[in-house]
Amino acid sequence: MNGLSYFEVPVIANMEWLQHAFLTRKGGMSPPPFDSLNLGKCNGDSEEHVLKNKKLIGSAFGFDLDRLILLRQIHQDRILILKEPHGPIPSSLEYDAVITHSPNAFLGIKTADCLPILIADPVKKVIAAIHAGRQGTSLQITRQVLKRMEVEFDCSPGDLLIALGPSIGPCCYEIDGKVFYQEWEPFSAPRGEDKWMVDLPRINIAQMKKEGIREDQIFWIDLCTYCNNDLLFSYRREGQTGRQLSFIGITKSTPYNKERSCLKQQDSRGQGFK
Repeated sequence: MNGLSYFEVPVIANMEWLQHAFLTRKGGMSPPPFDSLNLGKCNGDSEEHVLKNKKLIGSAFGFDLDRLILLRQIHQDRILILKEPHGPIPSSLEYDAVITHSPNAFLGIKTADCLPILIADPVKKVIAAIHAGRQGTSLQITRQVLKRMEVEFDCSPGDLLIALGPSIGPCCYEIDGKVFYQEWEPFSAPRGEDKWMVDLPRINIAQMKKEGIREDQIFWIDLCTYCNNDLLFSYRREGQTGRQLSFIGITKSTPYNKERSCLKQQDSRGQGFK
């Protein structure tokens, strides 16, 4: 329906109390170079196109746009905690992660190479969404979110299910030595002249394990955005481009239309840690 393509993790998708998706760049209204399902407002695309794209997503997944939280991501480690019922959240708030148990919120992350991470606690009915780029990963934002879920919502690490969406892969993500961290070396490869090819997903997975997360709790859509820019936005490859949406939200009565075009992974990607 609406021509939207997306990825989902089956074990999370089977939970009746929530919805989630890692959307692609396909099926939207934005013209090149933002073609076509762009959710980024600060990259040159018009607000009219972005709003139309939001409406397409809201219609396809059956939720009110006022429930979609899209914050101003700043590549830091600020975490928004939502506990009480609330109205629309201003998009100007500067955070890179959100945690809630509210059924009034769909937590959205916009990416074009950075790593989107969605977390669900099926016991406490708590969800989280994380924007983990190089800087957020260096600040260990994923570990911080896991700790805050435990402190603020009494979540147990052993109960969590964690989904990693597409991001730039170690095949294409080169950084300078001056912004490289020594603890990343097991997940990186040197590339002459003080350059490193870095594996952001595996660094974040290693950080999760330090908080008690097991491999069988982690599910990874293992696609490189740079290599697959026909399907996914890649800032590194394209420069001026759009941002794809990943979201997770709690719902008890929202209709879930399974007629949408779903790019479910048939191999190990999206089925478990790879």
